[in-house]
Amino acid sequence: MQLPSGILVPSARSLGPPDPQSLPPRSDVAPNANDPVGTVGPAPTADNAGGAQHVMYPASDPPLEASAWAGWPVEWATPTTTSGRWGGNADIVWTCIDLNARIVADMPVFMTRQLQRLTPLPWVANPQPEVYSHWGEFIRQVWWSYQAIGEAFIVCTSRYQDDYPYPRTFMMMDPAYVSVDLVDGVRRYMIGGEDATEDILHIRYMSWPSDCRGHGPLEAAGERQLAAQTFMRFGTELAQNGGVPWAVLKSKYRLGSAQAQQLKAQWIASARNRFGAPAIIDSDMDLQVLQVPPKDMALADLQKFTEARIATLLGVPPYLVSLPSGADAMTYSNVVSLFDYHWRATLRPGSRFITRALSGWVLAGGTDLELDPSSYIQPGPSERVGYYQTMVGMGAMTIPEVRIAERLSNIDAPTTAPDSGEVFSNAGI
Repeated sequence: MQLPSGILVPSARSLGPPDPQSLPPRSDVAPNANDPVGTVGPAPTADNAGGAQHVMYPASDPPLEASAWAGWPVEWATPTTTSGRWGGNADIVWTCIDLNARIVADMPVFMTRQLQRLTPLPWVANPQPEVYSHWGEFIRQVWWSYQAIGEAFIVCTSRYQDDYPYPRTFMMMDPAYVSVDLVDGVRRYMIGGEDATEDILHIRYMSWPSDCRGHGPLEAAGERQLAAQTFMRFGTELAQNGGVPWAVLKSKYRLGSAQAQQLKAQWIASARNRFGAPAIIDSDMDLQVLQVPPKDMALADLQKFTEARIATLLGVPPYLVSLPSGADAMTYSNVVSLFDYHWRATLRPGSRFITRALSGWVLAGGTDLELDPSSYIQPGPSERVGYYQTMVGMGAMTIPEVRIAERLSNIDAPTTAPDSGEVFSNAGI
């Protein structure tokens, strides 16, 4: 028979191979007229024209990430990648990185030389007023890029005078817009086809001498992110399908669809009217309680374990994001100790890595940029009082210094705001 599309289908049960005479003529174009390429490897350079290149795509132009289109079935899943701007699609990733970024952005920033605080430069308040509302917005973007993608690019937009040619204003660039290549073992940076090496600061989470780009922790969490997304989708489907029943009514006889619906309606109506009294079941019916509880059916424990491992990979104690820590029941810990561990293990190393890179790029030698973590890890008032009493008693602090540390007064604070174009002598500029 002939289908509406014009294809002839034999009436036999097995279609068999198609008749060559019924097929349209083949094109004379060669299947692949491209020039042969070498093995997979770095793209060829001017000095090595015969070098290998990527067969699937150019090394400098990777393919776009897969995404669902309009009408994409909910049962389908796109390939898991970690190169996106937010580092993946699992909400636990967002929660952990956002927690780290918010805490770091909330810490006051200051400049020091030989442990002495200096009058800050204007960019400490806002490195690019046309782009950012304040310093915190800038450092949050840097942390997100640093931990989620594995690298952060900061570009200089203006400089001071020739006698102090350090950045005066700067901003973060989207890593997708920056191209990096190794030339004679040195990284060269291009933005929009123009060489921006002299104006770029490249901060890499993990680096390797022969690798141009930085790499973040999420590159090792691809399978766990896929598992977390699968568990979330499984739980969503359970909820959409009415959840997991705790028991079933089993009949001795085969029930039709109408009879099953009627029996269910009778059970629901009876449950509403008996006000906690025992249920009465006909002799032909049997109530069977499921042996697997709903939380086990939803794989809740596996989901929590997977998300806890992702949180640990991102340097966040699982307890801080409402996940089981897995610690022994006899291990004592409180919130203050968790904050202190979070600061020492993750936030301090990460923030110092960033501020030291900034200090060497934006400040003169010997001047450092630091963060004050006291708002996050400081002990309670009674413990601070005991500390100050000891420090004052031994002569290490004075009462005015204690008041300043506790933000109780503005003693010795500058009365005028620094001019954005002023060069400060006490900053060594």
